[in-house]
Amino acid sequence: MLNPTIRIAATSLMLAGLAGCGLRSTVDSKAPVVAQGVTLQGAVHGGQQPVVGASILLYAANAAGGYGSSSTALLTSPVTTDATGGFAITGLYTCPSASSLVYLVSVGGNPGVGGANANLAMMSALGPCGHLTASTFININELTTVASVYALSPFMKSYKAVGTSAGNPQGLANAFATVNNLVNIGTGTLSGPTLPANAVLPSAELNTLADILAACINSAGGAAGDGSTCGSLFRFTTASTIPADTIGAALNIARNPGSNVASLLALSSSAAPYQPTLASATDFTVSIRYKTGGFSSPSASAVDAGGNLWVTNAGGNSVTVLNPAGSPAAGSPFTGGGLGAPSAIAVDAGGNAWIASSGNSTLSVFTPAGSGTQTSASGLGAPSAVAIDAQGIVWVTNAGNSTVTAVATSGTSVTSSNSYSAGGINTPTAVAIDPY
Repeated sequence: MLNPTIRIAATSLMLAGLAGCGLRSTVDSKAPVVAQGVTLQGAVHGGQQPVVGASILLYAANAAGGYGSSSTALLTSPVTTDATGGFAITGLYTCPSASSLVYLVSVGGNPGVGGANANLAMMSALGPCGHLTASTFININELTTVASVYALSPFMKSYKAVGTSAGNPQGLANAFATVNNLVNIGTGTLSGPTLPANAVLPSAELNTLADILAACINSAGGAAGDGSTCGSLFRFTTASTIPADTIGAALNIARNPGSNVASLLALSSSAAPYQPTLASATDFTVSIRYKTGGFSSPSASAVDAGGNLWVTNAGGNSVTVLNPAGSPAAGSPFTGGGLGAPSAIAVDAGGNAWIASSGNSTLSVFTPAGSGTQTSASGLGAPSAVAIDAQGIVWVTNAGNSTVTAVATSGTSVTSSNSYSAGGINTPTAVAIDPY
């Protein structure tokens, strides 16, 4: 039935590239649950100096409790870093399941400034618990913290609260795997071992963010407004709440990348430990740039349930598909299907991509494998946007004839289409479906 409520706007924001996408985490359901006795080794460094006496915490992200829900603490007793910043976790935890996504946090400790820093907090996102082995070595430093916090920020409230909804486990898995695109957890350096060859990492920006955190981490700590380096960091990164530690500060930067940029940049000195750095910045948005994939005047994008990015190419009459690692899917870019200057795209629950073409006023559908056909939908006129409701009805705005077309479907086949012009619609350019 063609009766859901829709929202139509005169302008739309179209994503023309791939920003911050991650590698899909492949979890082996047969992987063994980690039992007590498996040793994890690592080291904690602040500004490349060992942090002595830090408390090491191991958490499992919440797989179904909701976004930012409480994580599960896995260690049965505390682990403390030694005089070299090293630590070993032996027989102190059991994985909730092999697929549980886990991360390490380092809190407090002496970064070599004469005393402990209570505001010091850093982390490394590890991935599926069942994939950890006795040979796993983990570095925790400012770079691993920036990479982990930025990747997990949509799912995170604090280092004690990382979780997703029951309907989006793949999104959280992709976020954890994104860390391995940005940083090598084993060495604590850029770039990650899974970064594809066609990707360009924003190394100077990541180094700068790490240096901003290092200014507080390599100090005696402080509080917002007290004039200390940590106090300045917390004051400049205050959003709804004042952060109490460096992970909280990093999370606020990730969620508010355009706030107090110049003030934060000033916290990073020319002698900062991570180089090269940014000389100037307008914001701290972190994105990976992909140089290949057959892009030609990209015009719109959509992400499917598997984390694959679909990008329409108005200049090439094609659609590019990048997997969660940022590599082109086999056969991509895909052509055919009657594409003519494609201008909008949406992906349905079955993974089919519905693509509107403004150049020839058509609607095409591509299967997850990239096979495209032109539909029989009528009433289209220079279509400009596409959205799909919970019933699988495809809604298309038509900038050319000031209408909205509702297309009922059965899989990839069109069963009927109706166009509507009421409500003062005039050259519509965007559409969204509400949940009611």
